[in-house]
Amino acid sequence: MKYYSEVTKHYYDNANDCLAEERAELKKQEEAKAAQAKKDAARKDAAAKVDAARKTMVDAQKAYQKALQEFCNTYGAYHYSIDSEDELPHLLDWFNLL
Repeated sequence: MKYYSEVTKHYYDNANDCLAEERAELKKQEEAKAAQAKKDAARKDAAAKVDAARKTMVDAQKAYQKALQEFCNTYGAYHYSIDSEDELPHLLDWFNLL
């Protein structure tokens, strides 16, 4: 008599072999699920960190815009020169998102 496993989709000569293979397959599936859950949790944590950094950036931009507007209302135009190589890439970051 042959035994068919719905889990492994194979035929076996005896019930013990069938059950042993099913247990091994189910264990492998559970380990894969646990590994995927761990990856998902790590991705969720990384996404939360990016969201927090973006919120900080947006808040800083709003504060900058407010300070610039107050300066311009009080003293007129605000002029400055880009003297650092660090500022130019920051200005062009929006183009890298496309």
